[in-house]
Amino acid sequence: MNLNNHIKILLALGLVAVLHQGCKNGNSSNADESSLTSIFTPNKFDVDALQARLKDKLDTNIAISTILFFGKPDSNVKTYQQFYASNNYTSVWIHQKGLSSITKQFLQVLDSLQYDALNPEKYYYTNLKQRAISILNEKNMDSIMQFELDMTNSFFTASKDLALGSNRLVKMHKDWKIKNDSLFNESALLKKCVDGISITAAFESIRPNHPWYKKFKDEYCKLLNNIQPDSVLTITDLRDSVSIGFNSPSVAILRKKIHREVGLPLDTISTMWAEDLLEAVRRFQFKNQIKPTGKLDTVTLTALKTKTVDKLKKIAINMERFRWMRHEFKQPFIWVNVPKMELDYYDKDSVEFNMRVVVGKISRKTPTLDAKIENIVFSPPWNVPETIMREEVVPGISRRGGSYLSRRGLRATDSRGRPVNPSVINSSNYRRFNISQAPGYRSSLGEVKFNMPNPWAIYLHDTPHREDFVKHYRAYSSGCIRVHKPKEFAEFLIQDPSLYSYNKIDSICKMRRTISYPMKREIAVHIVYLTNGIDSNGNIMYLKDVYGWDKNMY
Repeated sequence: MNLNNHIKILLALGLVAVLHQGCKNGNSSNADESSLTSIFTPNKFDVDALQARLKDKLDTNIAISTILFFGKPDSNVKTYQQFYASNNYTSVWIHQKGLSSITKQFLQVLDSLQYDALNPEKYYYTNLKQRAISILNEKNMDSIMQFELDMTNSFFTASKDLALGSNRLVKMHKDWKIKNDSLFNESALLKKCVDGISITAAFESIRPNHPWYKKFKDEYCKLLNNIQPDSVLTITDLRDSVSIGFNSPSVAILRKKIHREVGLPLDTISTMWAEDLLEAVRRFQFKNQIKPTGKLDTVTLTALKTKTVDKLKKIAINMERFRWMRHEFKQPFIWVNVPKMELDYYDKDSVEFNMRVVVGKISRKTPTLDAKIENIVFSPPWNVPETIMREEVVPGISRRGGSYLSRRGLRATDSRGRPVNPSVINSSNYRRFNISQAPGYRSSLGEVKFNMPNPWAIYLHDTPHREDFVKHYRAYSSGCIRVHKPKEFAEFLIQDPSLYSYNKIDSICKMRRTISYPMKREIAVHIVYLTNGIDSNGNIMYLKDVYGWDKNMY
């Protein structure tokens, strides 16, 4: 499939906007701005007649079905009625001398939404731009009024999509628990613009403010500006066993491709496999979440053949996911990106602590959620959650009886805490019993647990399976987040070395006595699912769609 066909498909999906040359901080090109300027020639409009027509059209007593936008009904007509009533039915986009200044601003902002991976044509950009030219000579008051209403409809729809997401009505996977808590009001936003705030500033105020979003937007813009037909990567004579000093025309092809991907200083003419190319291949592998061996294995070759439009699609999806989240991330906060399988502690937009984590396996996906650290528990006991009881423990008891529990250091009690014979527990009565595990280095929670109350009983904790942290793929847990450096992280969060230094924490854990430290600072935890990430140098990474959620959105 050629590039043009790919773009047509993306346009149809609404995932990629109309492609323009020039992306300067998300603004339209100078040529486009010049063409817009030419349509704002002063003219004479009877704004009193327009005001009367708007009042008559938007009277709250009339049938809603008679009000159309771009020839179609809108179920939120009351929003328009209330806005214009509060504005005394004064037109927003048309003034006595012609089109208002914010009309030009809005058309430029509408065009620039392509760099947020929103398609301006969904909001009738070309239609409105053409009508803005012809409206200057329009004599029919109904046509003038319809232009006014259509501009407002476009503003309301575009601003809402930017603030809340354009696919917000699409049912996501049941494990997407994050909600955008924004009290967004499109009427209030437009009123601010009428009162003097620029439309550019208004739209900037409703974009996600997480530092990753701007990075994603910059990468999206860069790809749009450099989009070109993807050449076939003909390097059939290169294998993962190729060694330093190997010479082939294929090496020069690979050098050019790798240089475009990672941007390292690299000789793109040489036909020799050398150390500089080996390092560049490792950098490419890291960027694409592949074990950085420097070898051209099957996974690496597949990643090298990824098309630009597929990268655009991935970034577009993740920018959309950002719009589904809250927009204000109060710092400091803990950020766990499930596909990246890492935890970052952010403060003042800087990562102050980073470590590897183990996330939920495919059969026990870690949900996205927002929570707060309530306390840190040293030597925590483990009460087996209902899901694990039902899916693992009860079947284990039915197979092996009491030995299943004893081999795992588990004990069964009734509702009063009295020991019971495991053989009485089955699939019909297991909710009446409690299965628990005493604290210890080899317990399922390890030696430290970070409690963050939420309806899904997800928390951060140590693990006896510490060997998993050296692995590249780390989706092995039953849903909770296993952390690589629990004691170091506890010391970092508490920030009281006189009482809770690393050595002190280690001593507390060795006592095997459960101690809970209540957090004195407010620290939010955001568990997210983004298949793009940012590395420690601020570069975009392309991550594995570990749960297949990208595929669902396509």
